[in-house]
Amino acid sequence: MADQPSTDADLNSVPYTAPLSFKEPSAKWIHSQNHKGTKRTHATVPAADLRGKWVIISGSNNGIGREAAVQMAAWGANLILACREPPLKETHPSLVVTECRAAARVAGHEKAQVEWWELDCASLASVEAFCARWLETGRALDILCNNAGIGSSPGGRTVFRTKDGFEIIHQVNFLSHVLLTLRLLPSLAAAPTPRIVCTTSCFHYLGKFALADFNGELGLAGDSGVQYYQNNKLYFQIWLAELQRRLLATPQYRHITVNGVHPGYVNTGIWNLNQSGWLTSIKIVIVKVAAWLLGITPQQGSLAILHGAVSVEAGPDPEVQEN
Repeated sequence: MADQPSTDADLNSVPYTAPLSFKEPSAKWIHSQNHKGTKRTHATVPAADLRGKWVIISGSNNGIGREAAVQMAAWGANLILACREPPLKETHPSLVVTECRAAARVAGHEKAQVEWWELDCASLASVEAFCARWLETGRALDILCNNAGIGSSPGGRTVFRTKDGFEIIHQVNFLSHVLLTLRLLPSLAAAPTPRIVCTTSCFHYLGKFALADFNGELGLAGDSGVQYYQNNKLYFQIWLAELQRRLLATPQYRHITVNGVHPGYVNTGIWNLNQSGWLTSIKIVIVKVAAWLLGITPQQGSLAILHGAVSVEAGPDPEVQEN
């Protein structure tokens, strides 16, 4: 007999049983994974038909999020660019809206809708407001791309806390996307084959799993923005795997697919690190030069998001997921 739809939307009712156990790889292996692509790399993702589908991409005014948005627009998707009001040095989301609309028109998708909705991941109130606005539309959400992120604290501070009291890198890269995803689950569940794509990193292998210091108050989880970045990528990877397990165990969410993608060593603004100290400043210059010399382009990095969002290989498993 087929499973009956559950009336309990609380995923916390699914018990956690899996142990946390993995062999920590060497730093050499991690960096080899990060540098697999080069400036000469040119991969592709097969074209997809996204006409009539709704896609939300956080952090889509720059870098790989922007490139993914433009490509999805060319495939006919209806897009919500979920971005904050950026500082002057960054591309304004309204310009990316224009770029996406142009890509859609060139591809013959004049009816595709592209909008910018403000989402500041440094504010949980902003995340709540964004989700409430979306849910009021009553639309089914086909693809959610949790992509926004920062690589260091503002002003090079060791710890910078948001108004919500959380370390800012941890909140922007991880906590806000957890909230965003959980709030939007009912909308995702209303789509026939929904997907959640989370931008992670192979640097999660360098993260410190210290639940006793989840918010970086005891110094157990590192003492720099770069370490916090690695930590929250580890938390993100663990969370998305556990989220998929719980979704599979909950009938009304079983058809949702969750993917974590590592885009590679991409030459984007994520390497514009703000750290104090002359020695650290030298390291940052080296990292930025290396990104320019060796890093792949944002367009190539965006293929990881696109693959997770549309490819058959990264889609639902017919043996365990129901349409």
